[in-house]
Amino acid sequence: MKVSYNHDDWREIVYCRMENQQIDFKSAQDWNAIGRAGRAKFARHAMALANTLGGYVVVGVGEDSNGNPTLYTGMTDEQSASFDPSAVGQTINRYADPAVAFDVVRPEVDGRRYVVLVVYPFSAMPHVCSDVCDSELQRGVFYIRTPDARSRAAFRASELHGLIQKALRNQRQLLGRMLRGILYENRQGGEDRSDELFASLAARSLLEAQSVLGTLAVRRDPLFEAVIQPPGVVNNYSLTEARRALEGLERPRLNDFPWPGARYRADYYAANESLRGVQKTTEGKAVGFWELYQSGLLYCAAPLPVGEGGSGIQAGDVLGLTLVTVALAGQMYTTLNHQEDELAMTFRLRNTMQQTMLGWVREHGSERRCLIPDVEVQIRRSASDLEAGAATDAAARIFQELCERFNVSLDNADMARLRNDLENYLSRGLLSGIE
Repeated sequence: MKVSYNHDDWREIVYCRMENQQIDFKSAQDWNAIGRAGRAKFARHAMALANTLGGYVVVGVGEDSNGNPTLYTGMTDEQSASFDPSAVGQTINRYADPAVAFDVVRPEVDGRRYVVLVVYPFSAMPHVCSDVCDSELQRGVFYIRTPDARSRAAFRASELHGLIQKALRNQRQLLGRMLRGILYENRQGGEDRSDELFASLAARSLLEAQSVLGTLAVRRDPLFEAVIQPPGVVNNYSLTEARRALEGLERPRLNDFPWPGARYRADYYAANESLRGVQKTTEGKAVGFWELYQSGLLYCAAPLPVGEGGSGIQAGDVLGLTLVTVALAGQMYTTLNHQEDELAMTFRLRNTMQQTMLGWVREHGSERRCLIPDVEVQIRRSASDLEAGAATDAAARIFQELCERFNVSLDNADMARLRNDLENYLSRGLLSGIE
């Protein structure tokens, strides 16, 4: 989305109905009454948006009972006037170095007044936070906007690398067309851009999952997420071919994905460049979402049930979801004639801070907690290996690494028992859980 203060109709922004990588919503409020921490929160969002793609902070839209921004209250004249560009800019750029470029717009939509901070992406250097404020801001931190609509510190190497690369790219562009051609365009022209495309598609799928599963299920509660991709973009097979491949699966069947069990039903449908599936309970509650793109990327997301008190996830749930996803990928990519391709598989558990792993690993101690907000594990295997029986080994390796992020170590005996449980799980047709 190109960021601009000059929209003929602001409805697309105000009525987006969900936060994303470029849009954040705030309920109606008075800038002068929200206090130092409240104003610092705006600074964090502004720096995060500017360090990513730019975007909008819309003030005057509250959350409904499901956590979705759909209460279009608008703002009073006094609240709107309090967002004076000079006052807002002075506060935000007290914390940001270099200063964030933004505009304050007050559009009227359907008779209600809103305030929109239009934040532009950085042009030369990324913005670093230069001061601290309570729990909202940390000095020396680069804030970024994530695909699941969080404004947080960049702590992964890939995120910091992305900021550096973007800054270098911006600097190159300032040198002029000739120097860009020598230092950037000619050098980059033959590079494979598959990873960039796949990353964009995965981010798009996460937003669709948030729409299907609910904002709270994606942004607050533990969420299982898997992204599987071939080495490069495939030769865009048709949606009909993709549908036949999925419908031809034997074990697991499409109806078993991502949660195996007769108690769930699966509905799937075509989008412009993908097939999407939603798994639901008999009452119609969505419990799983998947998307297969013509370019070859497979995405899966499923909320994880938590224990009493909301601070524990079941090891058996994580194991089952991992095995089903790996086994399905092996069959599917083999059917689509990519059996020799090495698949890059990324498994994430989101919103894991202070969560424990329960059930299968209970003898290792239930008080060992995860101390990071998102857990991520990557593994590479060919589709033919997974189809030939390596799915259980791959699932075991992934689970072992996930447990390590929860500060639980599995020894050789544990791994032998784990592989045995997974083999039994697979042989029973993926219909019974792992205790």
